[in-house]
Amino acid sequence: MEEKRFFYAPVKAKRALQELDKIWEHTVKPFRVAPHVWSIGCNDDVSVHLLDSGDGLILLDTGMEQYLHLVVNSIWSLGFNPKDIKLILLGHYHGDHTNGVRLLKEMCGAKVYLSKEDEVQHQLHKDDVKPMRTLPYEVDAFFNDDEPISLGRFTIETKLVPGHTPGCTAFFFDDTDEETGETFHVAMHGGLGAATMKPEALERNGYPEELAHIFIKDCYELAERKVDIALASHLNHGNIEPNIPEDGNDYRVFVADYAWHDILIDRADCVKSYYPGKY
Repeated sequence: MEEKRFFYAPVKAKRALQELDKIWEHTVKPFRVAPHVWSIGCNDDVSVHLLDSGDGLILLDTGMEQYLHLVVNSIWSLGFNPKDIKLILLGHYHGDHTNGVRLLKEMCGAKVYLSKEDEVQHQLHKDDVKPMRTLPYEVDAFFNDDEPISLGRFTIETKLVPGHTPGCTAFFFDDTDEETGETFHVAMHGGLGAATMKPEALERNGYPEELAHIFIKDCYELAERKVDIALASHLNHGNIEPNIPEDGNDYRVFVADYAWHDILIDRADCVKSYYPGKY
């Protein structure tokens, strides 16, 4: 049996988010993760995903302000025009995933989506400077789990998955490789960071304990969905960085039908450990 390479990998070394004043030490070249999807976050921590719909570009998250010039350059280097970004879909409101929104929107006029629940949090925390400053941005539309978002070849299903924040959102879509005729089920969970669901963290942020228990339940349920390619909002969520192929166009490395299940179960079990005696 082939060794499982994609799992939730604890961070043992300093990453980009911890050393924003040393971005040159944390750069990662863009690489393809599905037939029409590329990882373009350009750092060893926070991800940005570019989807080529055929009728315009879609971004899942925008990453950190400090890496935005590399994100834009990556789009050009892959043969696309950043001004063709039509949609920006945000997994949650935290600045490390959203600090490119304002600048990108001013450049291309993209329509920005966020959950209604996290827009409330965005407005509450928009002036915070810790853990990082959040550049102001406007949300154009809210996700509706009953109304998929469609553009070109993609129809993206969203699901509210509270926990890391009250309005975290997961994304599900199919992507077909025209050369082989294969269709892959692709997914990304908008926020798997467990530390924000510790009892003391929930209390500090004014969130109910129920948030953690909803997260656990959702992870167990979502883990049963068939997902061929699990996109990672942080590279450690899938142990991605050690598995980036030399050929940055070889997405088949990331076809692993166990990864989504295993990562979600790991995160659910981690959060359960914060509440001994309740499970």
